[in-house]
Amino acid sequence: MGYRALYRQYRPATFSEVIGQDHITTILKNQVQAGQTAHAYLFAGTRGTGKTSTAKILARAVNCQQPQGGEPCGQCSACQRTQGDHVDIVELDAASNNGVEDIRSILDKVRYTPLELRTKVYIIDEAHALSPNAFNALLKTLEEPPGHVMFILATTEPQRIPATIISRCQRFDFHRLSIGDMTGRMQAVLESAGAVIDPEGLVAIARAAEGGMRDALSLADQCLSFCGDHVTAADVYAVLGSMDGEFLFSMADALLSSDSAKALTLLDQVIREGRDLRVFIHDLAMHMRALLLAKLCGHCSDILDCTEDAMKRYMAQAEKGGEVRLLRASEALLQAESRLKNMALPRVLVESVLVRIARPEEQRTVEDLVERIEALEQRPVAAAQPASVSRESQPVPQAQMEVLPPWEAPEEERPLPEPPPISEEAYGAEQPPRSQPAFQNKLSQKPQAKEGPAQIWAQVADLLDQDHKSVAIMARAAKRFSLEGGALEVGFDSPVFCDALSKPANLALLKQMLQQVQPGTVLKLSKSGDDPLASRGKALFGDAFRME
Repeated sequence: MGYRALYRQYRPATFSEVIGQDHITTILKNQVQAGQTAHAYLFAGTRGTGKTSTAKILARAVNCQQPQGGEPCGQCSACQRTQGDHVDIVELDAASNNGVEDIRSILDKVRYTPLELRTKVYIIDEAHALSPNAFNALLKTLEEPPGHVMFILATTEPQRIPATIISRCQRFDFHRLSIGDMTGRMQAVLESAGAVIDPEGLVAIARAAEGGMRDALSLADQCLSFCGDHVTAADVYAVLGSMDGEFLFSMADALLSSDSAKALTLLDQVIREGRDLRVFIHDLAMHMRALLLAKLCGHCSDILDCTEDAMKRYMAQAEKGGEVRLLRASEALLQAESRLKNMALPRVLVESVLVRIARPEEQRTVEDLVERIEALEQRPVAAAQPASVSRESQPVPQAQMEVLPPWEAPEEERPLPEPPPISEEAYGAEQPPRSQPAFQNKLSQKPQAKEGPAQIWAQVADLLDQDHKSVAIMARAAKRFSLEGGALEVGFDSPVFCDALSKPANLALLKQMLQQVQPGTVLKLSKSGDDPLASRGKALFGDAFRME
C-alpha cells in the first residue's frame, strides 16, 4: 500500500480524539448514550476543524452494538464494517453533486431500510454548494425522514444555507483550534510517526494553518519530506517561506529606534534570500499587531496565542513605541500588503513604507497639526487677575458702549464729552489737556483703511480667529499677495497648507470672510516650492517616490 498523508493516517476515530470541540462531542456522546440522537445535524465551521471526522464518528456510534459512554467500541461487527466505506453510510460531495437530480437519487433510496446496519447515514459535505432546487427537494424529507435514516450536513459557509434547512437540523458550530491544541495534537502524531519538530517550528506551523488541524498536519508532512525525521525551526520557516521570530524582532527594533538604514539593510537580506515581499509585510504587520496588543492589554498570551517567553519579549519591545505609532505602523503595512499585488516596483513601495514607519516625526500631516491645535484650544487657560484695577481701566457698562465687530470701522466719529472749563489761575496757561481713558481713546480713533492685499488677507485671518483658529493659522502661512482686476491671489511656499485650504469646506469659509472684508473680490490660491517631506522622499527613492 502506498504512503498515506499524516492527516489521513491519524484521523480521529472516537469523540475523545477530536480536539478543541468539547462543546460538541460531549453533547453527541450524551445523545448516543441516551438513544436520543436527532434525525438531522448541521456541522458548521472553518476548514480542518473536524466536521467530517465528527460526522463519521457519529455514524459509527449510532450503529455500534455496544457503545461505551457514547463512544463507538471499535470491536463489534458494525464498528469493524464501518472502518472503511460502507453501503449504509453514504458520503456526498455537494461541491460536485449539487443538482436537483443528485438529491432526488438519494431521496429515492431513503425509504429502503439499511442492508447491514441499524441506521442509514447520509453525510453531505460542502452542503452550501447545493442549488436552490436541490435544497427544495431535500426540504420535506429532511423534516420528516424515516426512522432508520440520519442526515448530517457539513459546511464552511452556513450563511448560504437556507433558513428553512437550518431550522430542521440541530446546528453545531465548530471553533477554530488554538495554537496550544494544535501543537499538542501534532506532537502526539509526530511521536507516533517517529519524527520530531522543534517547538518553535510547531508554533509556526500552527500559526500558518490558521486554526485548521488538517492544514497543520499537511504542513508538518511537507517539513518531514524536506528535512527527514528531525525538523528545526529554521527548516520550518524555509518551507513556509515566512519570517522567523528573531528577524521580526530585529526589524521592529530598527523601526522603533528610527534606524531606517538598518531596516533597509534587513529588507535587502529578505530580497536576496528570495522571500515573498507580501509574506514579509504580512508577518511584520502581525508582529506590530502583537506589540500593539501588548501595549494596550499587557499580558495577553491568550489573545495572541503565543508562548510565555514570546509574550515577555512582546511586552518589552512594546515599551519602545507609543500606541499611536504602533497603530499607524500596522495600518501602513496592511495598506502596503493590499497594494503590492499590482505594483510594478514592489521593493520601492516596501522601502518607502519602512522609512515612513521609522521616521514618523517627518510625516506630520495637516490633520496632525489641526488635531494638536484643537487639543490646545480645549485646554483651560487660567487668566491671572490683577490685585487692583485702576479707575481708568475698569470696563464701561455695555449700555454705554457699542461694541462693533473688529472688521467694521465706525461710520462716523462719536463726539466725546468736553471736559469742564479749567481756570488758568489754578493750573497755569501751559497746562496740557487732560488725558482720556484708554477705552475712550480706542473708540475715538478711526482705523485707517487697509487697502493692500497683505492687509486684506490679514483681516481675513483675524475673522477666522474667532471660530476657526486652525484655518486661521494655515491662512497666515501665506507668503505672497497680489490684487489685480478684483482678484486676490494668495501664494504659499508649502503645498501642504495650500492643499488643505483648497478643500471645499475651507475654501468656502475663506471666500465668505473675504467678502466681508472686500466685497466683490475673487480669491485665488497658488503654491510654489517643494514640500520638505517630498524633497526627502525624492532624495531617498528618486522619481519613483509619490506623495499621497
